[in-house]
Order: sequence, then C-alpha cells, then structure tokens
Amino acid sequence: MRALVSPLIACVLLGTSIGCARLPSGDPVSVRFEKAPVNTDVDPWVNWHHKPITTFEDFQDLDGAYVEVREMKGAGAGTTGARKVVLHLPRRNDEYRVKVKQVPGDLDGWNNSPRKEIAAYKLQWAFLEPEDYVVPTSNLYCVPMEQWEKHVDPEPPTIPGTDCILVNLSFWLDDVTVADPVYDRERFLDDANYAWHLANLNILTYLSDHHDQRSGNILASIHEDDRHIYAIDNGITFGPPVFNFFVPSSFQWSRILVPALPKQSVARLRAVKRSDLDYLATVTQMEPDPSGRLQLVRPEPPWDPDRGGRLQGSEVQFGLTTGEIDDLWERIQKLVEAVDAGHLTLF
Repeated sequence: MRALVSPLIACVLLGTSIGCARLPSGDPVSVRFEKAPVNTDVDPWVNWHHKPITTFEDFQDLDGAYVEVREMKGAGAGTTGARKVVLHLPRRNDEYRVKVKQVPGDLDGWNNSPRKEIAAYKLQWAFLEPEDYVVPTSNLYCVPMEQWEKHVDPEPPTIPGTDCILVNLSFWLDDVTVADPVYDRERFLDDANYAWHLANLNILTYLSDHHDQRSGNILASIHEDDRHIYAIDNGITFGPPVFNFFVPSSFQWSRILVPALPKQSVARLRAVKRSDLDYLATVTQMEPDPSGRLQLVRPEPPWDPDRGGRLQGSEVQFGLTTGEIDDLWERIQKLVEAVDAGHLTLF
C-alpha cells in the first residue's frame, strides 16, 4: 500500500515549509545566454492533435455537438482507471483523441480531482501564451449511458437524475515520451529554448503546488530542437490533503528547481491581482438537458466557495476553494519577491 501523510507532517519531517513549496534563497546562477528563444523550424503545435481550447464557446461547441465514442481502452499504469478514448464528431467529420477519468461519486477524490485538473489547465492562462502551454486541454464531458455501455460494464449514472457517466477529459498528446531526465542542468544553462520550456513548466508546478510527478506524469516532445514539456496528470495539486511522502521525487517540482525564469512569464504574473484569480473559483459547470445528459453551461460564481465539488440537484459545479486561491496568490507573491531579491535570473 502506498504510504500517505498530510502535507503538514511531511514538510515538518523534511524540514521544509508547509506544502513543501519553496523558492531559492541563495545567489542566482547565470545562464549562458541573454534572450528568450527565437522561433525554431519545429511547428509549435506538433504535439497537439488539436490546438488548446481557451473559450467557453469552443468548449461548449465540442460538448454540444453530437459526439460518438468510437474507441475506449485502458491508458496504461495508474490508480484512477484512466482510459484512452476516441471521440467522433459527425457534424464536423472530426475526431478528438483524449484521456478520460471517471469523476468520483463524491466529485473530488484525493488522487482523482477533476476540478484541480481543470484548474491547472486554466491557471497557465494567467502567464503563458497557448503555444507555450504545459498542461493539455482539460474539461468535463458526460458520456451518454448507451454509449458508455458499449465499451464498459453497466453502472449507475454519476449524478442521480441524469443519464450519463461524468468524466474528466484531457487532450491526448502526439510525439511525446517520458521526460528522462526532466532536468539537465548543463543544457538548461546553455540552451535558451530548452530553458524556456522547462522553466515555464516549473512555474506551473510551483504555483499549482504539484505533488504527483512520478515517472509518466511529465512528458517531453521527441523533437529535441524544440523540447516542449508537459504535466499531464494534475489531480494532486493546490494543497493536496495527502500525497506520497516516501517518494520525494514525486513532489520535487513543487519547488522552483531551475535557476532562471522567462522575463515574459514573470512580467505577466507580476501584473496579476488577487481578483484576477477568481475565474478559478468556478472552472466548469454543467446542467442536464431534457434527455438527462449533463451539458456545459457558462460558469456562475461559486455556490459554496469553501467546497471544490458542488452539487445542486442534478447540476454540478467545480472550482478551487477561496483558501486554495488565497494560497495560490501567496505563491505568486513569493515568486515575484524571490525575483526582486535577486535569487532568480531572468532571461
């Protein structure tokens, strides 16, 4: 059995701060380049079967079109029952290859938290351009029972009063492999392109307080000339109540490990106000249509800001709690302070 302890106990035992999210405090290490990377010959979307979705209307279009589950099979190792799924959209004659995890009945599991998966995806909107995203597109989808049962043994709907199985879907990535090693320090100091992508990943894992970086959860592009890097499993984040304390490498990236950060990303974070983060209080919301299938609707203010998974009748709403957003805001402030104190180089 995996050993699990609270962040407070783990960080006391390790001699680190609560949450294990730390920043450098020593002198910065100089990189051997001055500028952010220039464009390469590699298509920035080479790893994306479909470009990221960033507007409610585009999410709703994917959800609202008639979608047929063409294929469903296991997605490999893991404890959350992830499946690789091909969604066919006849109206557009298009297909989406996605990874799906069933939403737990209580809406929020310790290692299967759809709201945190989606929040990690949407957090990067605050400081990255879409071509630099490090988390694949993520949102909710409700598979009609008749389609689900073509591929999986019958079971009750996720939400009483509906007629579908609620899943968290994430876009499948192309031309990627397990990042091994994730961090090559000498290459980071010499290669601006490599440093750009890895540093942006590190900002995301630090801000989200990421505690599940086991092998397979961080993927790198196979195109070494433009080594994009991605965090593909982001459920144990934002102050997770439990995590695997006995594998420190699984949460090492909840710290800032790299010695330099992109000026552009830090400048965008510096401009963020606490109120700007309120969009994370409701990252997605669904209500049943006349057939009982849950459909995406425009997010409302949180029904209960102290709960992450929220249920009203057969309607569902997901987001970060006020406390989680406050903690995120504090991490942003600490990052900016570390830069201003000269503990991190900018490029």
